[in-house]
Amino acid sequence: MTKNVVVLALLILVATTWSNRVVLMLAITGFIGGPPALNEKSEEPQHVKWFDNYFTLEYIDEKTIAIGEPRYWQVNYNYLILGDERAILFDSGPGLKDIKPVIASLTDLPVTVVASHLHYDHVGNHDRFASIAMLDVPSTRARATENGFKISSMQHLGFLENIKNPVLNVSEWWQPNTHIDLGGRTLKILNAPGHTPDSLILWDEQSDLLFAGDYIYDGLLYAMLPGSDLDDYEQTAARLLSIINDTTRLLTAHREATSGAPILTRDDLLDLHQALQKINRGDLKGGGWFSKTYKINQRLSLASDQY
Repeated sequence: MTKNVVVLALLILVATTWSNRVVLMLAITGFIGGPPALNEKSEEPQHVKWFDNYFTLEYIDEKTIAIGEPRYWQVNYNYLILGDERAILFDSGPGLKDIKPVIASLTDLPVTVVASHLHYDHVGNHDRFASIAMLDVPSTRARATENGFKISSMQHLGFLENIKNPVLNVSEWWQPNTHIDLGGRTLKILNAPGHTPDSLILWDEQSDLLFAGDYIYDGLLYAMLPGSDLDDYEQTAARLLSIINDTTRLLTAHREATSGAPILTRDDLLDLHQALQKINRGDLKGGGWFSKTYKINQRLSLASDQY
């Protein structure tokens, strides 16, 4: 291949990948090819119990259990939500370790697994469960076939750690703004675009808990991935603020500096909403060159390539 052909190929590659330049950057910087080694076991609060030297178990209340993966580099958190008749596993982690024995140790109820969104670190154990729910929005319905639901590469991003896109047998399609009855416990299903267009949040009004996924968490929020949108992010924040209470606990999917389950408050969501308003008006300046990073508060920041 001549030098001119190589240069042309590189130019074409840059042009076709510019809209997904953050994904390209992550791949180049070395995550592609497999995940980093496991973290050492972390110091956790006394009430947190280890399971199989990898997962942690923390009861938020008697029917809500945070299942942490602090040894995984992204420190994922999944949530087992128990009713009287059935249970929901909200997110299933990256799949480095089988989460099903953990669930079996905690409940005998039938379990349906659902993802906050379709990135690889949230659906890694989905295919181990017989009952899988999916948010019913255009971007998910478009991937459904009679042979199963295959997550697209840009929905999944598993190539960053050499994880293949799974094919899932979806058994339940959940409409936004409807409710799921677990028996003595009802959850509202919310579509929460911003991080991704198909992000799902669960609102448990009776328990005053919001299961927030990657929409908000302790650390750097990603609003520069395929499907991320700052206008959507702001609109979702406004909607959530109109629903939740001053005392609502936000159960999130990752942590950075804290120990135990990553729980935020309405004040954190309010800070995020106010920052998004300023970013979208051009009143808040970010730092960086490839994507801009904006400080939200002492615990939160946000990265975006919309500037």
